[in-house]
Amino acid sequence: MAKLHIDSLASQRSASGVRNALKNLPTEVNVTYDEAMKRIQSAVDRELAERVLSWITYSRRPLSYKELQHALATIPQMTDMITEDLVDKSFLIDICAGLVVIDDQSHIVRLARK
Repeated sequence: MAKLHIDSLASQRSASGVRNALKNLPTEVNVTYDEAMKRIQSAVDRELAERVLSWITYSRRPLSYKELQHALATIPQMTDMITEDLVDKSFLIDICAGLVVIDDQSHIVRLARK
């Protein structure tokens, strides 16, 4: 939750914005996650972020970032993987506004809160 709060503060455009955000930091986890989702700006970004979160949440086992990249690039009736469709590793994290992290050693993608 602390990381999500820091990301929220980092998204502010001025010192007064940071002070205001500090005064209004949510204390409940659900509210903190809702605020993180609001920071995802465009509809395209939001759709990709929701797909990332869905794959992480509903997969039968933890996924590596490479597995997640391939899952996101897969579409129905696809016969060959197009490597140009793979989403960059850092973008996978950035698009989710602090809700997702990649473990440095195992390369597993998981929600920021275990």
